Amino acid sequence: MSCVRLLSTDFDGTLIGHPSDGRCSPSFATALVEHHRTGGLWAVNTGRGLEHAIEGLEIFDAPVMPDFFLCLEREIYHQVDGNWIPHGDWNGLCRQRHDELSRAAGSLFAVIEQMAGKSDKHITVLYEGEFPAGLVTSSEEVMEKVAGEIEREMVRHPDFSYQRNTIYLRFCHRDYHKGSALGELCRLEKILREDVFAVGDHYNDISMLDGTYAGMTACPANAIDRVKDVVRRAQGYVAANSWADGAAEALNHFGTMRPKRDGICV
Repeated sequence: MSCVRLLSTDFDGTLIGHPSDGRCSPSFATALVEHHRTGGLWAVNTGRGLEHAIEGLEIFDAPVMPDFFLCLEREIYHQVDGNWIPHGDWNGLCRQRHDELSRAAGSLFAVIEQMAGKSDKHITVLYEGEFPAGLVTSSEEVMEKVAGEIEREMVRHPDFSYQRNTIYLRFCHRDYHKGSALGELCRLEKILREDVFAVGDHYNDISMLDGTYAGMTACPANAIDRVKDVVRRAQGYVAANSWADGAAEALNHFGTMRPKRDGICV
């Protein structure tokens, strides 16, 4: 068996860059085939919704399809009879708690909507049904200011949080993020933290890169400085290459082709 039982990869910004053709790089394809050959599993841990994630992976055209999708930074899916379905009861509980949070966060949403109204179209609030689900800004500089304002308001709403990537931000319950979803997947699949490798590049990946849910963590060279700092503190690997080439470099660094003897990599 590989030293890595579960490979958890972000998608946008980690496996594909922007702009790019969205295709899998040869080095990552080679690393992925070897990972799969030795019995390793692959989870795409992304902010995309399920359909958008599937579309992206079709374009990516990897030689191996993922075993799991972790979507919207919190939902878990696995494939049964060719269909992607929720894995366990996590998704249902997650949605219930988010609905409850949305109904309780009216005053915070009012502040966000007021901020957007004064922004001269630099902030656009996105809705799912009757409640705000997130927002998009005209630049990362604007997003930095918006995130700071939201964090000041979050003091009054301790369960409220957000996931952020470049100019996009999604509101969420503080207990649900890429890290906790990865942890639940490991519980369902009976995979130890020490056997998990996670790689990502931006703010919304930090929860799976700080060492809490993955024993091996990494980021590509194009990752933001905050992510690099988190990975280094977790004794992870900051790659010299960008995008999927960096992910492949990091996967090889952790010796995924080394066998295990008595549960220890040799």
